[in-house]
Amino acid sequence: MQNLLNCSSEFPLKKKVLFLHYFLGIAFGLLLSGCGYVIEGSNPVLPNEARTLALLPIQNQTFKAGLETDLAEQLNRLLRSNSSVKIMPSGQADLRMSITLLNLKTTSSGLSKDQISTGVKVIIQCQVILEDMRSGSKVWEEEMLQFKLTESGRNETDTVSSFSLSGSIRELIKQIAKKIYDRLFTTF
Repeated sequence: MQNLLNCSSEFPLKKKVLFLHYFLGIAFGLLLSGCGYVIEGSNPVLPNEARTLALLPIQNQTFKAGLETDLAEQLNRLLRSNSSVKIMPSGQADLRMSITLLNLKTTSSGLSKDQISTGVKVIIQCQVILEDMRSGSKVWEEEMLQFKLTESGRNETDTVSSFSLSGSIRELIKQIAKKIYDRLFTTF
């Protein structure tokens, strides 16, 4: 009976210690976030120790209206979610990114029979240039980035995608934004 009483008196003590650790952890996290501290690796930083980025209006040389608007919206959403990046106007930013959508091919126009037979639905080609405005040099330049969306996706099954054409294009625009965002932080 004595052991049973000792066990029951230790339980509330353990509960209090756990609560104290939990409370201190939350307080410490709030303290760090309040002073602008960012845990390393959670938000990648821009190249060349830059703090600000200007995303120039996206140029659209395809005949599909609205692609540039969708891409700009997706990129802005990704960049604004990264607390180590501050979006600024072109004249005030450390880095300036320009994107040109060069070509759009779909099953209804532009794709070859071989591409269609392999399940390609949409191909978008673009050019991306990242310039350091402080030094006047190009940090990164991709003359011809090509993105494809296929019916079967990665697993290469024979199922047909349920995307409509505009849905396919929107999905590909999301992939392009993510790829450009990733390359912005990992190419260097």
